Amino acid sequence: MESTRTYVSPLGSMRMLGGAPALDLANTLHWRDGNEVDFIASYQDLLAFCIPAQLLSEAEARSLKRLARNHGGLAGDVHVEVLTLRASLKSWLMRSARNLNTSPAAKSASLRDMKASIAQASGSAGLGEILNLASASATEAIHLPLRRSAAAAAMLLLFPPGNDIRRCEANHCDGFFINESRSKPRRWCSMDGCGNRAKAARHRLVHRK
Repeated sequence: MESTRTYVSPLGSMRMLGGAPALDLANTLHWRDGNEVDFIASYQDLLAFCIPAQLLSEAEARSLKRLARNHGGLAGDVHVEVLTLRASLKSWLMRSARNLNTSPAAKSASLRDMKASIAQASGSAGLGEILNLASASATEAIHLPLRRSAAAAAMLLLFPPGNDIRRCEANHCDGFFINESRSKPRRWCSMDGCGNRAKAARHRLVHRK
């Protein structure tokens, strides 16, 4: 059985449980132990995240890390743009997840905003520059994590996974995932994490009565 890919950050480990790179990106901002945690607090963190998220190879991340040392201001700008894309992605997910009740008008508005954000993040880069780091200029290369994140978000819109993206039902999580369960809908990011905490909380509530 294939092990779950994990991003090891200065703030701790984050497992890739979303089922799609765009969902893993959205999940880099979520709640942990009652606090909101941002797992990509810098461009360097972004590069490290993109490897297990399968948006960059290890060799590409190393090359971009070297480039970023000489283009710190640009790397910082790209990091901010990724966070902007992530915010639009999470806003769209909060209105489109299957287990959330949202009005059609709100879903439509968030979808328009998401498409606009993808277009903005994609920029004017050609397909060759997005696919091949060697063919990109230094400036465009530093944008590569942003371009590929935008492509991942676009893939989620163009090829929705059975219209069954769900939000974790645990309190203070806000994680999103693709429900691939055939027997009954998956309710939590993970059974050993959010699932166990939710069951423990329910057990405590029952035994207080």
